Amino acid sequence: MNFQKCFLKCFLFAGLMASGISCEKSDTDIPGKPAKPVITPPGQLMGAPTKAIIGAEGGTLAMPDQYISVRVPAGAVDANTEFSIQEVTPNAAVSTGRLFRVLPEGITLKKPVEITFRYTEADIAGSSEDYLYPCYQSSDGRWHKVMDCTLDKKNKTLKATTTHFSDWSWYREIEIHSPKNEIGSEEEVELEVHAMDAYRQSAQGEDLVLTGRPLTTDKIVGWKVVSGGGTISGGKSPKIKYTAPATDSKMEVIIEVTVKNVISQSHPDRPGNGGLSIVRKTLTIVPEEYVIWTIGGKKYSAKFFALSVFDGRAIMTATAVESEIGFHTNGTKLGKYSFGKRDDPKTSTFSGSDNLVSYHSDYTECDTYEKVIGEGAVVFEIFGESGGGIVQGTFEGKLYNIKNCDVTARHVFGSFRVRRTY
Repeated sequence: MNFQKCFLKCFLFAGLMASGISCEKSDTDIPGKPAKPVITPPGQLMGAPTKAIIGAEGGTLAMPDQYISVRVPAGAVDANTEFSIQEVTPNAAVSTGRLFRVLPEGITLKKPVEITFRYTEADIAGSSEDYLYPCYQSSDGRWHKVMDCTLDKKNKTLKATTTHFSDWSWYREIEIHSPKNEIGSEEEVELEVHAMDAYRQSAQGEDLVLTGRPLTTDKIVGWKVVSGGGTISGGKSPKIKYTAPATDSKMEVIIEVTVKNVISQSHPDRPGNGGLSIVRKTLTIVPEEYVIWTIGGKKYSAKFFALSVFDGRAIMTATAVESEIGFHTNGTKLGKYSFGKRDDPKTSTFSGSDNLVSYHSDYTECDTYEKVIGEGAVVFEIFGESGGGIVQGTFEGKLYNIKNCDVTARHVFGSFRVRRTY
């Protein structure tokens, strides 16, 4: 009898303890400090900044499409101050939406300002807004989650307050990652379901640092192709391979994965942990040959393209309606060809146009006559034989235009899959 009473008391105590932990646990209360916070280089600026002079009376600044706005309350600054918002390239490492640099950085605000994102249906396609949280990147490259936020599903807004500026966006706690969103006909690509967690930097700290959460097979219920065709291999694994269907025209497919017990309750108004979460990913399937790129924030698909090899060097050109690109590499072996770096045995040069203005991977300074080379590279993933072999790869980097000693820059990135002519 005494044994039974003791067992019952211990059982009830354990149950109460488990219940208390469940009520208080969130994805910010990870025991122990994760080894690898998410740290990335800052994004590259895109387009023109939106600026406003705001003084002690307060004011509001917003991008032209109202995707992000900043409300500065009265008394936040003592004197007229220039505030600005400029879009930067999104960050795949944290599954961000559109990313913005909000300035001035380092300013002392006497009152918190309010940052509002107006997300779209496209932003939450395949997921739920319940998994959206604001985030920002600190000067050391770390990404931080903003727990104290307001989600308004009716008006599709996500709001946060802050006393500092940097690069701001929102991110999804769970998403399917793909190395690229556009793949070729019958091409194979690796997909991985990925979750983001967060932890406190110190016991007294309020900042939450993002860290990747590897998912295990016991969290995976199953993968499937919802529409568009193609096949999946890999079983109930967080990482699978998808093979696109054959197509002679551009099309979309939807891939779905169901996971369980992955999302922790991190806000009192959000769903709790346990149960199932369904996440989808839309991929664009393009014909067997394609060249697709984005420059200056505008996306292009080539109408005409060619890739040949002369004297061991690869040369590719591609032309769209309002843009064109081209590159030379000093070899044809697989791997990365950096933009003209002297200490790299594999090098490339790159050019592209935006609004009929040409940009190049290097330029010469007017005052010093020194050559400046942009960060970037061409990467060959497949390099077939002459006379019709497939050449496939990606490219990304910074290009420059110099006119009257004034330098402007454009960020370019894209992918290609073409047949060799020579």
